[in-house]
This record gives sequence, structure tokens and C-alpha cells, in this order.
Amino acid sequence: MGNLIQQAWRDVWAQKDRRPIYEWAADNVSLSAPLTKTGAFDVSGSRHFIPIFDALQDDFVREVNCLKPVRGGGTLIGDIWMPWTRVNEPGPFMFVLQTDPIADDHFQKVLMPTLESVPEIRRQLDSLDRFKKTGRKIEFADGNHLHVNGPSIGNLQTNAFRYLQLDECWMYAAGRMADAEARVGDFVKQQRSKIFRVSQGGPSEGVNIDEDDWFRAYHAAQIHEWQVPCLHCGKMMDGAFAGKRADGSFWGMTWDAVKKDSGEWNVARACETVRFECEHCGQAMLDTPQTKRIWNESGGYRIAIGESKSKRSFHWEAVIDYPWRELVELWLEACNAEHRGDLKPKLQFYQKRRAMFKTEEQLLRGGLSFKRTAYEINSDLLPGEFDFATFDKQAEDMYWGTIRRWYPSGKSRRIWFGKIYGEGAIAEVVGKYKVQPNRVGIDSGFEPKGDRGVYAMCVRHGWIALKGDDEYEFIHIGKNGRKIRKSTAPLSWADPELGKSAQGRKYAPLIRFSKPQMNGKVQALIESGVWEEPQTEDSEIEKEYSEQMGSRIRVVDYNKRTGQARVFWKESKNDHARDLANMQCCFAILADVLPDPAAEQMSKSEIETIGETK
Repeated sequence: MGNLIQQAWRDVWAQKDRRPIYEWAADNVSLSAPLTKTGAFDVSGSRHFIPIFDALQDDFVREVNCLKPVRGGGTLIGDIWMPWTRVNEPGPFMFVLQTDPIADDHFQKVLMPTLESVPEIRRQLDSLDRFKKTGRKIEFADGNHLHVNGPSIGNLQTNAFRYLQLDECWMYAAGRMADAEARVGDFVKQQRSKIFRVSQGGPSEGVNIDEDDWFRAYHAAQIHEWQVPCLHCGKMMDGAFAGKRADGSFWGMTWDAVKKDSGEWNVARACETVRFECEHCGQAMLDTPQTKRIWNESGGYRIAIGESKSKRSFHWEAVIDYPWRELVELWLEACNAEHRGDLKPKLQFYQKRRAMFKTEEQLLRGGLSFKRTAYEINSDLLPGEFDFATFDKQAEDMYWGTIRRWYPSGKSRRIWFGKIYGEGAIAEVVGKYKVQPNRVGIDSGFEPKGDRGVYAMCVRHGWIALKGDDEYEFIHIGKNGRKIRKSTAPLSWADPELGKSAQGRKYAPLIRFSKPQMNGKVQALIESGVWEEPQTEDSEIEKEYSEQMGSRIRVVDYNKRTGQARVFWKESKNDHARDLANMQCCFAILADVLPDPAAEQMSKSEIETIGETK
């Protein structure tokens, strides 16, 4: 049956005018304002469009995806493809843009002038009854229609379409893409449907990549990456802003490391030295018309991944056609913003300029660089040294745990990290590493009460119950009633049998601490290099540790009205190692190994009396 269908399509193919879309457009389409390029359509300056047009014209390709930088011309491809379908292979067509106002503007200022520039379509439009052109909808005399809409549910649940173009679909609400794609179902059965998605990277804010419809659609296809030649060695490489060689070194856009005393980039001076370094020979290329011309004329797509023949995805970055100096300036400004705690400009650079799928969580994980060293831990503690063990209870009596050695300098080294089951396993681990009972902390945020709860365990073994709190600081009362702010609450006592007949017989020591303060302290220790990890990082447990440590996200939220910034930490389901690290810092602060971060906000009188509550 499949061979018969293919032969039928070949017969149809032979009867058609099979000039490439871009050649047909050069003879028929005239571009006008507000497009950057006006006049007869010419693809010669953007040859990376050609394989996309070919895929749109291929009868055996059902879906085409274009992941491109902002202002990269993706929508223009659709503006050419739509009139081509009208003249050569008519069918119902729906063009979906980000919003209804944007759809209105694009229909009136771009799409209609483009349609009217094609002689055959202009004759069809002139012959239409005026009632056939309403709003953003055109009904042609042959019964086929064009709809230009925003992605509202009402717009996407009417009519059936052979052609569907989805523009900037990274912005669509969850499920909207599926609602639109359902409109081509009848033509899917006939194997005549075509979906064209074009967008920058994503996902939109607050959406996980794995749950993003645009991400899934792009990666379900055969992915093509645009490559360019080196002007020195002639070898091909991805036209990427930055890449990483097998030895760990970087290639791509580079510049001299010119920084200010504050640690931020001196953007103006660094941008004077911009060049592109070859992946293979390491030679530098400058941003000249000749470089861009050769890249355009000699570039080509490579198949990066995927075997699908009916779905094709294409990707390129802004470096192939955007001024390098301006591109690097945007990147360095984003790096300076990150240095001040604002990650959004860097996220936007990845999504809009590199056309990549990125989230803040991924950026923070990628930026979490541990100091890894080969070290040995002495079995006996020296004066001023402490071993603390912390555990985080999960369902079914499972625990994540870690043990760290703390030194008088504030340096900390990990001794052990792992997953264990049951109270007995905890006792076995702390016994093996000779950790004193009052230096063992159990997170009491989950199942604290009852005979098998955290409080009862702490009573039985002399361990400490710890509890993270959203409070930024806690008030301690010193001598003469003076109030002192700290990042840990005064010691309290928790009753494991509260509300039962055995209530009030035994108590577990409970210490609450500020999660915002401890999150910030852990991050500062990692960034300063005093938080050390073992040299080996290839094992599964080390990968799990790195994943968990990087899963708590520092977010900076700006109030547009006041201009004030609020820093907070967004938690995830798999950040247990970060909870353990917070508890480690709590112990270290109580032992005077680390300064209390709340002391930075202390008044003079509080500083004078800080020792009164030790």
C-alpha cells in the first residue's frame, strides 16, 4: 500500500511546475515596507533558507520546524510559502501568530501587500465579493480560505486546514499547539497536510522544558544544524556563538579578558577585540563582509540527530548574520547583569540570539562549578575542626545524607554522600565516620512525629532536629533585654508524642534556621572555592550530587514600579543535597566556624552584644 501511495504522489509530482519556491518567488513576489528588504524576493543573501523552502515543498515532509534567532527571517519564509501554496497547491491555510493584535498588524501590513504583489493572487482578490474578505480572513472563489489568528482557544477550534503555520510558538499557552494541529487532522489522513513552526528558543517563563510543546515538536524531527567554513583551514564547523572542544577548551566568539576592579567586564574595551576562533585550527576570523559572504555561499546544514523523513527541524544562530561586536556586547552586558544577581538577560541571549532551549535552572546548574581536589581526611580531628552529618528524610524511610569536615578557616570538604534506608543505617554511617551524636542533624520537615518520626529518632540517639524556615532572620534576646538578629532561631524542644498519652515525657532539641540565609551562604562558599568536593566526578552518585546541588535556583525579581530587586530561591523536587548543605552551614555557624550572615545587617549595639547569646 505504501508503494502505491508513493507512486501516486510521483505521478502528481510529474504534472506540477516544480520550480523551487524561492525561484518562483523571485519572479512573482515583491516585498514592501515594513520589511527590511524590499523589492523582488532574493534568497541569495540567506542561503540557509533554501533547504527550509525545499522541505516545505517536499510532498513527503509533513512537518517543518525552524528554530532561529529573533529577526532571523523565519516569518518571512512563511510569508513566501503561503502565496506559493495559493498559486501552486491551493488548500485551506491558517497562520497563527503570538497575539490577535500582532496577527492584525501582520495581516494588514505584511501578508496582504505580499499577496497583492503576486499577479495571479491579485487577480483572484480583485474578483472576490467584498463580503469574502472580512477581518483577517479571506475566502477564495475555489472554496479555500486563509485565516490569520492569535493562539486563543476560540481561534483554534474552527474549520479544517491543510496548511498550518505557527509563529513564535514558544509563547503559546500549554496545549494551544495541539489545539491548532488538530485542525489539520482530515488532511493528515490524506497525507496532504503540512505544518510549519517557526520560533526563537524557549520555553516561556515558568514552563519546564520537558513539558514544552515547542521543545517536543522540534526534537521529534530530524535536526539540521547550519555549518560554516573556516577561512584558514577550510574545515566546516557549526555557526555557533560558542562551542566546546573534546579537550574542554572553547571555540567560537572570543575577546580579550578586560575586566574592571569590580570583576565585571569592561564591555567597551573587550568589544574592540572581538573575533571568531576556528574549532579545528584555532585561527581567528574577523567580522568582515568577506567572512559573512563566504559563510553564506559555502555554508550548509549537517544532520545533527534524528532519522525521521517526514519531519525536519532547522537551526542557526545569530552569529552568521548579526554584527559580532553588537552580539558580544549583549553577551557581556548579560554576564555583568548575572554578576549583580540578574540572570534574565543571559537567559534571553540564549533563547533569542542563540535560538536555544534554556531555562534559568539549566543556567544555574551549568554555572555551579565546584572546586574539586584530591584530598585525604584524617581520622582524628585537630583542634578547631568539626565533622557534621546531616540527613534529609524522604518517603518509605529513605534518607539522603552527607558528612563534611569543617576547618577553622571556613573551608569544608565532603567525606561522604549517599542514599540509605532506615534509622539503623544512619546510626551505622555516623558510627563508621565517628561523628559525635550532637553533630548529627536530621531535617524534621517530613514526618517529624510518632515513634518512627524524626523527633523520636533524635531522642533515642541524642541527634539534633533541624528545620528550614522562610524567615530571613530570628530575634534573640541578650542581656538587659537587647534584641539581636541571627540566621538561626533560639534552641527549642520538640515533643515526638505531642497530642498522645505519652506527651511531655521526652523532648528532642530543635533548631530552626533561615533557608534564604543558608542558601546564600552555601552559594557564596561554592563560588569562593572553600567548598571542596572530591576529585572524581564520573560516578553515578557524583552526577546525582551535582544534579541535586544545582537544582535550587536563585531568582531575582524586579519590581518595575519601585525599581527594587528581590532575591529568592526557587526549590525543586530533587534538591536534597542542597538541603543537606544548608544544614551543614547551620551547624558550622553554631560552632563559630562560619560567621552568621545575619550579622551583616546588625546594628552597632547588636554587634557589641553578639557574644551574650553564644
